[in-house]
Amino acid sequence: MKGETMDKSFDIQAYMTKGVERVVGDIVRATFRNPRESAYMARFALASRAASKRRRKAENAGEHIPAFLIASITSQCNLHCAGCYSRCNHATVDGEPVRQLTAEEWLRIFEEADELGISFILLAGGEPMIRRDVIEISGCLTDAGT
Repeated sequence: MKGETMDKSFDIQAYMTKGVERVVGDIVRATFRNPRESAYMARFALASRAASKRRRKAENAGEHIPAFLIASITSQCNLHCAGCYSRCNHATVDGEPVRQLTAEEWLRIFEEADELGISFILLAGGEPMIRRDVIEISGCLTDAGT
């Protein structure tokens, strides 16, 4: 509405944390019939709660840490999806990208994100499945309990 101001008591940190917790809760309920998936999601839920505590502690010290990270791991894409925001903005290419981070650099970023309390990382692109090396490294993180 025109002329209205945003409520100054709005806590973006709490809002984002509740959003992540809601998604995790929904996934736990959806995987309830598969014990292996349920166990994985239960571990993830516990890790998310611990990460939330780290973020809250940082927030109390005046440092804002987001609940999640969107990692655009490549600009390369072999798809031509209708309405693609990335291709429309010329951020996605058909050929090899000029410069992209190595899998080891992404691993360092993911580990630092975990230390900060970022509990959810969305792998984006281009087409992230092209970067199998980064996908495999991110799988090692989840296997290690992070």
